[in-house]
Amino acid sequence: MDRAISYPNPPLAGTRFVMRPFREDDFGAARGMEQDAATARWVPELPADDGAGVVAFYEECRRDGSLLHLAIADRPTDAYLGEAMLAVGEHRVGELGCGLMPEARGRGIATEALVALTDWALSERGLGLGRVQVFVAPENVAALMLARRTGFQEEGVLRSYWEHGDGRLDVVVLARVAGDER
Repeated sequence: MDRAISYPNPPLAGTRFVMRPFREDDFGAARGMEQDAATARWVPELPADDGAGVVAFYEECRRDGSLLHLAIADRPTDAYLGEAMLAVGEHRVGELGCGLMPEARGRGIATEALVALTDWALSERGLGLGRVQVFVAPENVAALMLARRTGFQEEGVLRSYWEHGDGRLDVVVLARVAGDER
């Protein structure tokens, strides 16, 4: 995109969460999630070594139109539960990612959050994207199940797509396009 991405207004929310900009005080919890064995392999490292740096990085990306990063916060307490991101690239295509704290898993929060973010990104009231896609390693069974639950359709496998550690990983490509039924 060649313009700033506006935050969803009203904020995207579900029965147990609200999605909001990442704040400096989210840093400790986000660092903890980054160290969790179930997510560490799949979630990129934080882009800075402190909360202010992370906030500044995500805001710069939002302003240049390349990334919308949202914290997923507990509705009653506003505590950090995880995060979702939407990278916007050429041809009005978005790439989605998500991670949740261990205590937030298994409650439908990721499903609701990804549906809300994808629906908004594909809608004219949101970004009006033509496609939102996810790339998931075949061994990340939980993420594959999440993508399928949220209406993403499997399109194929990109062999040796991701660099990871000293090797490369295949990824399954799943996508939703405007007009898809969930």
